[in-house]
Amino acid sequence: MASNYRLIIQRQKRSIQAYAAMCTIFVLLIAGYAYMQWGTYRMYQKAIDINEGTEEILKENVADVRATYLENKNDFTALQKNMEETLKEVFPMDDNYTELTRAFDSFEESTHRSNNPFVISNIDFQEIQLNEENNYKYLPLRMTITSSEKNFTEFLHYIETSGSLVDEIRLMDIQSIRMNFSEAESDEGAKTETISFSVKLHAYFQNI
Repeated sequence: MASNYRLIIQRQKRSIQAYAAMCTIFVLLIAGYAYMQWGTYRMYQKAIDINEGTEEILKENVADVRATYLENKNDFTALQKNMEETLKEVFPMDDNYTELTRAFDSFEESTHRSNNPFVISNIDFQEIQLNEENNYKYLPLRMTITSSEKNFTEFLHYIETSGSLVDEIRLMDIQSIRMNFSEAESDEGAKTETISFSVKLHAYFQNI
């Protein structure tokens, strides 16, 4: 009977030891799993923190880009409007011969001097022509001018730079020119060589 009791006690001890070992293993497994999950959690948390930081940076960048866009949009809109207005001067929508006459008068006024003359004696506007191939129109005109050699060169330069958006001069070109040289007396009595010339021009405008 006593031996059976000792046997039972030994079995209980072994069972307790086995149970304790199993509990220890289970605790170790739980701890290992918790540690691994904690590492994963920390990794995710770090990723979330990075994403939140990235999101804030992106929000700031979007705000900066939007502000820059709006600022540039206003500048571009103003530039486009200015270019459209300038284009109307350089390449108008109709023959606009009145403004063209004023431009020639303004050039004459700015260059003519008693000892350095530039006098437009006649402007003859002719019939409007259409260039169907390139889809534009032009106004032929013939001008009769008396000028000094210097102002003759200035006039040629004026026509040469026409069409420039910077100078805002109506787009034109010279088709033909005929010249005669003579001498004229200025108001001070000095003799100056003058050029009397007839020039045929084409002044271009849009075909609308």
